[in-house]
Amino acid sequence: MSCAAVRFTVPLVPPSVNHYKVPIWKRRGFYVTAEAKAFKAAVGIFRRGAVFGAADCEVRIRVYLGKGGRGDADNFGKVCLDSLVDCGVIKSDAAVKRINIEKHRDWYAPRTEFTISPI
Repeated sequence: MSCAAVRFTVPLVPPSVNHYKVPIWKRRGFYVTAEAKAFKAAVGIFRRGAVFGAADCEVRIRVYLGKGGRGDADNFGKVCLDSLVDCGVIKSDAAVKRINIEKHRDWYAPRTEFTISPI
């Protein structure tokens, strides 16, 4: 089954894994931060109905930090993959066989670019 690549851009920078889920004090479990919920909602909006149908895929994430933006490239992956699953672009992050995360700087247009393609 051949499947075309899916590409879209979200005009936000994902929260770091350190700002994604926060432990609930004196209880078991975590809660998702407002920042992470906002990013996930934005992915749902800017995907514009994009759905990737292949079983195995490669995900390329390019994060463009704005002026003063900080973050490690490896800390952006979790919330980005969870966002793709939550809004239905991919069925499961277990389908991701290869992931490429790049960090760049764009002072005036911070954003996150997603490309999901078949392997």
